[in-house]
Amino acid sequence: MKFVLLRTMVIFFALINFQLSAQNEPFTTRVVNPGYQLNSAWEILYGPDDSLWVTENKAYLVSRIDPVTGNKTQLVDLNTKKNFTTSTPKWPQGGLMGMVLHPSMYSEWPNPSKPYVYIAYVYQYNASNACKNSTGPCYFNTKIVRYNYDRSTHSLSNELVITQSLNGSNDHNGGRLAIGNVGGVPYLFYSIGEMGAGQFNNSTRTNNAQNTDISEGKILRYNLEPDGDADQWDRWIPNDNPFTTLGKKNPVWSFGHRNPQGIVFGSDGTLYQSEQQDMTDDEINIIDETRNYGWPKVSGYCDGNYNGFTLAGQPIVSEQDNCNTLNVKEPIYTLFTISQPNTLSNDYLTWPTVATSGIDIYEKKVIPNWNKSLLVPSLKGGVVYRLKLSADGKSVEDIFTVPAMEYTGRFRDLAISSDGLRIYAACDMDGQSQTAKGTFGTPPNRGRILEFTYTGPVLAINDDTYNYVRNTEFWLFPNPASTKITVRSIKSSAKPLYYYMYSAAGKLTKYGKVFTDAFDIDVSIIPRGLYIIKVYDAYNKNVYTEKVTVQ
Repeated sequence: MKFVLLRTMVIFFALINFQLSAQNEPFTTRVVNPGYQLNSAWEILYGPDDSLWVTENKAYLVSRIDPVTGNKTQLVDLNTKKNFTTSTPKWPQGGLMGMVLHPSMYSEWPNPSKPYVYIAYVYQYNASNACKNSTGPCYFNTKIVRYNYDRSTHSLSNELVITQSLNGSNDHNGGRLAIGNVGGVPYLFYSIGEMGAGQFNNSTRTNNAQNTDISEGKILRYNLEPDGDADQWDRWIPNDNPFTTLGKKNPVWSFGHRNPQGIVFGSDGTLYQSEQQDMTDDEINIIDETRNYGWPKVSGYCDGNYNGFTLAGQPIVSEQDNCNTLNVKEPIYTLFTISQPNTLSNDYLTWPTVATSGIDIYEKKVIPNWNKSLLVPSLKGGVVYRLKLSADGKSVEDIFTVPAMEYTGRFRDLAISSDGLRIYAACDMDGQSQTAKGTFGTPPNRGRILEFTYTGPVLAINDDTYNYVRNTEFWLFPNPASTKITVRSIKSSAKPLYYYMYSAAGKLTKYGKVFTDAFDIDVSIIPRGLYIIKVYDAYNKNVYTEKVTVQ
């Protein structure tokens, strides 16, 4: 019976991926770091210096990697900041985890006024025989800290603790950081899991995902800078956060989460999240303040597929009733839902969850049909899913995989280059992932970063819904031009600026990145004809579009 069920689930995954691979965008693939392995990259960011900024969760190193040469520059070694080693009975899930750069690192590079780097890592193991013998929970503690980046020495220093009271576990620590605006003010957000409560060695651990007094199973919000009027530990918590504990604001923003390993802000301020569920229903959510996302009373949609069964060891009578009682906000998509999870085998690899990890949003008008798409890497599935969003960004219209990326690694996180042509994928050292045959095994490219470069036609001009209106804050001259075009901004825009020059047929002819209000584009050797020049600011906002003739 188990063999038949396993075969059924392999066919299930094969059908999913066959149906999703409707598009076959051309990408070339290259290993960025062929000479060494990372142990293992948890966070990968595309930095303002066109380097990849990486955290290694077991090596406890933060580094910059040149994506062209693969050369690695260590920024800080955090091994002395923790009290455990690989000989600890159980390693915390993650370890050195999320990282994000202050917005001024991008908007004011190369001389940012706030050269801050925010990092989350597990730092303390609270020894117990229960953990040692795998008979009970393993208790850890996690920090969120801020470092100063010194560009002259390429180093991080002056650790400033934002919080050191977050609980940790050997399971479901979450661990992702993001910065986004609320009411026009940037804040720091952190995703933290429910510590694996209710399963394996944490089966007796209390599940606190529904308890807004405890920062487990939550999305948390902090200030980017301390409030000088508050107490030492409260000064990082915004005074308009929605929940209060013992008369003081706590960091909780939303609750009812299981293992949220991905959070990302869209350019319109929408906070998207990827969250690992149990046997089915890995979730893609839009995170709203104060909302309950259901765990462990609901998994995925309010569809009742767990009625009569258990979640985190707790019996579920009616998911529908729980949704109504708890005012649960449903996901905008699940990967993937089945109606009878009780029919699944005990082999987690065959379950229709894909183990979502990081999440990124593609908002570049470069690859056709990709603008406003969520990119979701899968650990177990060995693929990258592209979820095409609706025009308002509130729902998923379609889902695809990227064939060139399939089964090339166990993907932990992604980063997108500023020009929108390259996608970087960080591959785990450990674990298993799906192969092209639908079986599971040791993944390829362990400890590597893969660079996928798009080589197809770029977005045609008539595919861009931009309504052409002259922007009086910019001007372009001469027009017509023969050798050089100068673009100048009257009023300073957020740097860096990105420019793209398209032919009348929609082919990307030239592009670049600049840090000045005025810059030149060499057109001396390009074919004569009509072109469109588009300029985007550091926040990917289209700030200027102009027609120009080269003659």
